[in-house]
Amino acid sequence: MRRRRRHSQREFLWPFILIISIGLIIVLLVQLVFSFFAQKELEMRNKANFYIDHGRAEMMEWGSDEFLKAYNGGVILGGDTIQTKAESRGVLVLFNGTEIRFDESTEVTVETLESHGDEDELALNLHKGQIWVKQVVGSKGTVDITVKTGNIDVHSGVGQYSASDRGEQSVRVFEGSVDASLVERDGKDIVIDEVNVGVGQQIYMSSADVASLIERTNMNFLTAVSDSFKDTDFYKWNMTYEFEESSQEIEVSPDEQDDTSGEVSPDEEEDDDASEDTDPELALTNPATNPSVLDGDQLYITGTVTGYALKVVVTSYLPDGSEEPYQLSLFEPGDTDWSYNAAIYYENLYVGENKFVVTAYDASGYEADTLTVTINVVGDEEESEDSEEVPVEEEDSEEAADLACGSVTTPVVSTVGGETWTDAMYVTSEGYVRISGTVECADLIEVNGYKLTLFESGSTSWSYTADPSFGNLFEGENTYEVVALDAAGNRSEPAYFSINYTAPAVE
Repeated sequence: MRRRRRHSQREFLWPFILIISIGLIIVLLVQLVFSFFAQKELEMRNKANFYIDHGRAEMMEWGSDEFLKAYNGGVILGGDTIQTKAESRGVLVLFNGTEIRFDESTEVTVETLESHGDEDELALNLHKGQIWVKQVVGSKGTVDITVKTGNIDVHSGVGQYSASDRGEQSVRVFEGSVDASLVERDGKDIVIDEVNVGVGQQIYMSSADVASLIERTNMNFLTAVSDSFKDTDFYKWNMTYEFEESSQEIEVSPDEQDDTSGEVSPDEEEDDDASEDTDPELALTNPATNPSVLDGDQLYITGTVTGYALKVVVTSYLPDGSEEPYQLSLFEPGDTDWSYNAAIYYENLYVGENKFVVTAYDASGYEADTLTVTINVVGDEEESEDSEEVPVEEEDSEEAADLACGSVTTPVVSTVGGETWTDAMYVTSEGYVRISGTVECADLIEVNGYKLTLFESGSTSWSYTADPSFGNLFEGENTYEVVALDAAGNRSEPAYFSINYTAPAVE
């Protein structure tokens, strides 16, 4: 008789061991997948993307000292610096959808961009210009943001607000609230006061206000958001702007657009070769005369180039004679126009004689043509030199003037754009508007909080330049407040003038 073999206990356990093993493998695979995506999310949270709404921008990577052209959607990491050019705007978008919107002529360093679970940390150093923060809380977590200006640290968790540093410093809140620390930065940050800024409120400090803050003589700068700011183009743009990643494209003039068909006609190829073989020649269009005399603090030097120029470099000279070469960042290879902004504010223009050497480089990168521009800036220093022949009488006349001078007077706006000011809106499409006026018994003059650097104490005339590249002239209506201060810091009644600026159409 045949007997059936009895199964051992091991044979009964094998199916259970197999099931458990498969389950463990599945769990490990799931954990591996989740770990992979968690790592990817962490990498995404530790970076942001910068989109150019219009115009041009540049970025400088951490550890570098050179700005390079920024491209749409470029990745920004902690330590990187972004700057927008004149008549340009952009948006820095974080992982959770928070937006940092850049006005024109703005430079910001991303000091910190780190993830801590569902809470991210962003610290921005606003070197110059103006930004708008649209801070959101969603399914992708939150972001704690710190924005530093010259003397204000802004801390926020959610809401909308603007921060600026253009000679004057400000933070204006339009949704939620922020905590602002008023800081003295003298080797180390010393917090002088802490203020909670709510909806519809602003902290605004002119250069004189900052001095009062440091001296602890005035620390009350909280007011309602000014109507003049709500009239600015930057405010209106932010109140209606909606970010859409697919719609963010760099604006390119028709001359710069590339043929995306991949085909080049023989005629076009011949034209390109011919243009690159032609050495560039420079011509000056502004100033109209060379050498020229400037009674102001800023001048656009503009010109044309025929033939093909790979790049254009302008070399300015410091008072000690040292050279400061600057490659025109807006000039693209093959362009026919160039411009350079010389301004006392940018420390490339000084009272007295200034020399600028413009150099065009050919397609091979060699110097091909040079042009020297000489500008003599007339200021109060030269006027005092002319009067040094009778120093004793000069001192007596100054003392007499001091004795005769009473309270500081309200500044008078005399001309705007070369036209007599009549309290009517000055309308222009020019990117350079010079304003002049008179005043009595003034120690300094401020325009929208910016101290006029060429104005000397006791002078009876003043001038100011509004220009998009300065960040003080925007498309639409611009209102300016002119205030005179005496030596004791007493402020005069303000005077106002307005400019309606329309940017020239790009052909």
